[in-house]
Amino acid sequence: MDIQKHIDEQLLLDYFSGALTHTRRQEVEAWIQESEENKKMARDIEYIYFATDTINTIKSVDTVRALGEVKEKINQKRNRKHSFLFWMQRIAAVLVIPLLLSTIYLATKKEPVEFIEIRTNPGMVAAITLPDGSKVWLNSRSYLKHPQKFTGDVRNVELNGEAYFSVQKDKSKRFIVNTPFNLKAEVLGTEFNMEAYKESNKVITTLVSGSVKLSFANKSNTEETLLMKPNDEIAYNSKTRGISQNRPYLPTLTAWKDGLVIFRNTPFEEALKILNKRFNTEFIVKNDLLYENSFTGTFNGQHLHLILEHFRLSSGIKYKFVDPETSTNKISEKTIVELY
Repeated sequence: MDIQKHIDEQLLLDYFSGALTHTRRQEVEAWIQESEENKKMARDIEYIYFATDTINTIKSVDTVRALGEVKEKINQKRNRKHSFLFWMQRIAAVLVIPLLLSTIYLATKKEPVEFIEIRTNPGMVAAITLPDGSKVWLNSRSYLKHPQKFTGDVRNVELNGEAYFSVQKDKSKRFIVNTPFNLKAEVLGTEFNMEAYKESNKVITTLVSGSVKLSFANKSNTEETLLMKPNDEIAYNSKTRGISQNRPYLPTLTAWKDGLVIFRNTPFEEALKILNKRFNTEFIVKNDLLYENSFTGTFNGQHLHLILEHFRLSSGIKYKFVDPETSTNKISEKTIVELY
C-alpha cells in the first residue's frame, strides 16, 4: 500500500493527539521513518500540538476545543491546494489567543515583595543606602522598613523613630515616608529630617532643601495636605490632630547624623531630649528651675561628660552619674544622670 498519499497534516495532528487506531498509528510511524523530510514535518506538527497544549494548560483554555478549531480550519481547506507554510499560518492564528493570554498573565502576575528592616540600638546611628540610591541616616532606637527593590510609580518606606533623608530625585516615582500615625510625607528629590517615635504621639518634620508635602488627618478627621518650604518645621500631634509651625536652627536638629551635638539657644528640656537619644541616657532633674536655662555650643557627640561640664560652667548645673542598681528609677540599659 502506498501510504504516502494517505498522510497529511490532519492525520499527523490526530496521531499526536492520540485519536488514531493502533493500525493507523503504525502506518504513520512507518511513514515518518521513510525520509528526513517526513521526520521534519512530523516534528513541526508535534511542536505545534504540544506548544498549544502547554500554553492552554497555563491559562486553563479548553485544549480540546482549540484543537477542534484547528481541525475545522484544516478540514475547510482540505479540498483546496495549499502549501504547508499556509497551513502553518492557520495554526499560528489559532495560537495567538492562548499566547496573548499567557503574556498578560505573566505580565500582571505580581511577584512576592521582599522587605528589608533596619533597627538601631539605643545610642547608635546607622547610615543606609536605599535601592534607588537615596541615603538615610537612622537615629537611636529607630526602625526603617523598605522593599528590597522599588517597583511601580511609588517608593514607599516605613519609619518609626527618627531619620534624616537625602532622597534621589525621580519624577516618575514619588517617595513616601509612612509613620505610625495618620501622617505621611511625599517628596521627589529633597533633604529633610523626620522624627516619629510611636511612644511620643508626635511627628516632627524639618525641611532642609527641596519640598515636602505632608498628608495628615486633621481635627475633622479628613485628609489635609500641607506643602513645606526649606527651613520649615511642622509638628503634628496625633492625639489632637493639630499642627504647629516653627523655623528652627537646622544644625541643632540634624547634627546627630554626623555624630555631633549642636546647641544654639537650645532650651534645657530640648537639650536633654537630644542627649537622651544620642547617649541613651536617662536624666533625673532634681530642680525644676533648671528648665529656665538654654545653651549654645558644638560638641563631639562621643563625650557626654564634656557637655555636662559645659552645663556646669555656664549655668552652675551640678550633675552626678548614678549606679542603676542603687537608683530608684532602675533602667539598667541606660546611663542615669541626676541634675540639680
